Amino acid sequence: MKTKSFKGMKCRRMGNSGLWVSEIGLGTWKWGDPSYDGSRVGDHQGFDILDRALELGIIHWDTANSYNIASGNSERLLGRYFACRPSSARDQVVLATKITNSAREEHEMEREFSPNERGSSRKYIMQETERCLDRLQTDRIDILYIHSPSIMEDGSWETPLEETYGALNDLISLGMVNYIAVSNRTAKQLEEEIAALAGVATNTSRRIIAVQNWYNLAERNKVTTEGKDRLEGDEKAFLDFVARKNIGLIPFFPLASGLLTGRYRRDSIDTSGRIVTDGDMWKEMFLTDRNFDLIEGLDTIAKRKGCSIAQLAIAWLLSHEVVSSVIAGVTKLEQLEDNAKASSVELMESDMREIDELTV
Repeated sequence: MKTKSFKGMKCRRMGNSGLWVSEIGLGTWKWGDPSYDGSRVGDHQGFDILDRALELGIIHWDTANSYNIASGNSERLLGRYFACRPSSARDQVVLATKITNSAREEHEMEREFSPNERGSSRKYIMQETERCLDRLQTDRIDILYIHSPSIMEDGSWETPLEETYGALNDLISLGMVNYIAVSNRTAKQLEEEIAALAGVATNTSRRIIAVQNWYNLAERNKVTTEGKDRLEGDEKAFLDFVARKNIGLIPFFPLASGLLTGRYRRDSIDTSGRIVTDGDMWKEMFLTDRNFDLIEGLDTIAKRKGCSIAQLAIAWLLSHEVVSSVIAGVTKLEQLEDNAKASSVELMESDMREIDELTV
């Protein structure tokens, strides 16, 4: 695999595009205004993390308009950062955001949204992209994701795909967006969207360059997003499909809500972590005998490799050539430091076989 290095961080091309992204990405899901929107990272802590990310060569930054109860505050925090740093900071960063869900004006938590303030219509896409640019205090979005597929009860697309992708094509022509991507997609949905874009694109450079799906060692089949609880698809078939289409895979939830950091053991559970504090659903999903056994097995491999369990989990994702970058949510500086080291963890075939025995 061809890579480039920036400040010691390896970078890969995203799909079949000319865009290079750091192998380790920075997720900002719980970033915003902690006193107001339920987020965990505010400006002071966030700016320190962002400064350090640039020092480490972590240049792929990911957000969404609707993070933190549709507040828009994750984007606003990034915008305030860019506004008080030299323009070179923004130029180095590959900035990704997502639209489909509604997002509020600042301190406007009670307003009801109209049907046109969400989805994939031309009206919504053009209007919301303008608002994203305003919140991010930038003149372009490097990667614009259609966050979730807008699907009717009968399984049909809510908005004709030609309308959605015609609008995205126009955003590129206007210089507001550089690249198009999607999230939470099945292979079938991707196939339909690729065809629709090809029919309306100004030229063949307008393509879907990435898909951001749930993918981690503990829940491998969820990458397909198919069926109940996203577990009914075929992991290998989906990865092969994405590779054939030259689309970069961007795993989100790479550490399974902290499970793959080793914070939750059979005899030692971190009661301050999200799996415990965010409700019974997460505990039932992750705190199982199967997962406790998994963490014990991964811990053995990680100690042998001289890395953390989290670094091992990220390195396993990066062992797939179709993966362009791994987006890991960060709320503490030490998490960023730990994640960054995963780029240098090399897995041998024997390591991969051992991991397969634990996870397949």
